[in-house]
Amino acid sequence: MQSMNTEPKYSYSSKSLEDTKKLGLAIAENIRTPMLVELSGDLGGGKTALVKAIAKGLGINQTVTSPTFNIHRSYESPKGVLLEHFDFYRLEDDEIVRNELEDSLQNQNAIVCVEWAQHFSTHLAKDRLTIECHFVNESERRYEITAFGQKATRIIEGLQK
Repeated sequence: MQSMNTEPKYSYSSKSLEDTKKLGLAIAENIRTPMLVELSGDLGGGKTALVKAIAKGLGINQTVTSPTFNIHRSYESPKGVLLEHFDFYRLEDDEIVRNELEDSLQNQNAIVCVEWAQHFSTHLAKDRLTIECHFVNESERRYEITAFGQKATRIIEGLQK
């Protein structure tokens, strides 16, 4: 069992949208359902761009947009994998949204990506990938990825290859 400070980590510097797409594709290649991906960080840090790239890597052909005003959008890949995309920007702990999130986390065929999840962190899965997205400048983003749990650790191991 790992102590609190030894969770596997991976850092990635993106100098372009293409670099961010490469990271998202690599995450999609290594991710297995069910999995929670928690995204936090700066406004303009590349959270939605990374979710779009993960969706593309899963084979989702629908246009993925930020669910900021809808709170939740759902997409399905040709292989039946669901991508549940939540955006809790400006949202406090809300019971209805919390129930919807918990339902999505129960789905064994789902990858649940949550932007701005800090108000809901007590309700999130223990086995999860957290990605801190940092705005460096107009063309550069930095992603700090931490794995919590065995399945998430396998994603980090795949990214390190």
